[in-house]
Amino acid sequence: MAIRTTTTRTTPLASVVSGDEIPQGLENDLVDLTFEEVVAAYFDCRRTKRNSVHARVFEFNLEKNLFDLYEELLSGSYRIESSTAFVVERPKIREIWASSFRDRIVHHVIYNRLSPRFYPSFIRNSFACIPGRGTLDGSDRLWSGMRSITHNGRDRAYFLQGDVRNYFVSINKDILFRLLTPRIHEPWLLDLTTQVLFHDPRINCLCKSTPEEFSRVPRHKSLWNAPLSCGLPIGNLTSQFFANVYLHELDHFVKHALKAKYYFRYVDDFVILDPCPARLNDHFLRISEFCTEKLALELHPFKKRIAPIDQGIDFIGFVHKPWFRRLRSRTAGKMAAIVKQWENDPACYQPASLLKLRGSLNSYFGIARSASTYRLRRRLGERVSSLFIAPDKGYTKVLIS
Repeated sequence: MAIRTTTTRTTPLASVVSGDEIPQGLENDLVDLTFEEVVAAYFDCRRTKRNSVHARVFEFNLEKNLFDLYEELLSGSYRIESSTAFVVERPKIREIWASSFRDRIVHHVIYNRLSPRFYPSFIRNSFACIPGRGTLDGSDRLWSGMRSITHNGRDRAYFLQGDVRNYFVSINKDILFRLLTPRIHEPWLLDLTTQVLFHDPRINCLCKSTPEEFSRVPRHKSLWNAPLSCGLPIGNLTSQFFANVYLHELDHFVKHALKAKYYFRYVDDFVILDPCPARLNDHFLRISEFCTEKLALELHPFKKRIAPIDQGIDFIGFVHKPWFRRLRSRTAGKMAAIVKQWENDPACYQPASLLKLRGSLNSYFGIARSASTYRLRRRLGERVSSLFIAPDKGYTKVLIS
């Protein structure tokens, strides 16, 4: 089998281990998983986790750890390790359940096998955790749809916006399993997917946040209070992928049963455009019925919004109108807060801090330059100008001199 490589991998697979070195008797004819797939999953996993403690511990004895994991997957003896739970406050307070680095590699093994079987059937206007379909692509598609349905702002049209209530905590694992199984043909992959899907991360988990911090998470949004048959842990690649598979059914219902031409979904948030507000209201009722009967989900009753398009649609980080889009005020505030912290903390002038500041600002500048934010970027860029860090001429990014 050809070794899979990407531009993000800087270490040749041959330098890690040779396929000829696999011990005799390790191969299992009933399992078509190759060692190259495990190595490829490792490189995918470490791409954004290279500097984490767990990644470094795993890499310290890389060859043995990869062989051991491969052997467990072949023999069926692989078992999930304990998760780490903690609370984050941005963009809003929520629980994160982080799997061990070893388990993350297994998640990539599952994802690399299953994603090519599902992605071709996903509708084009489904975004998030799909290669090439991030927030900017979703914003561009919605913005294009708004201009199209209003004929560049000349005609009146409306939008329906809604989302699923407590989505990740409410996902029914039995329903999700029935959606996954028709496209899983390998018994070992089915067993592995079943183990990951039905694993309860609350068992023997390590809690890094204090009980007071966990108590700040709303009870209905906490996995601690979810029934055993429901809920996916936020923080795992498989959870993101499974969440897309779950609402893939809703996408096809909206497109084929409701015949909604302008429909856009990002995770559990969706927008529908239509010239008739009464039809949008009917769409909401039918979507609510479908989610309840087929997916055991509930639409959030207080987040339903039907309004003229020219009032602006707040979706995927931007506020969209047919003739322009602007950055969310909350995102602009975060950019200003980073700059203010840098101005008031002398330690930020150290080289390591400057590199971190540059990375944070450039990530926000990358989002902001896709909207009408030149004055905001110029104002913040001028504030960080110094002997060590300064914006480029177009205020699209900051540089360290």
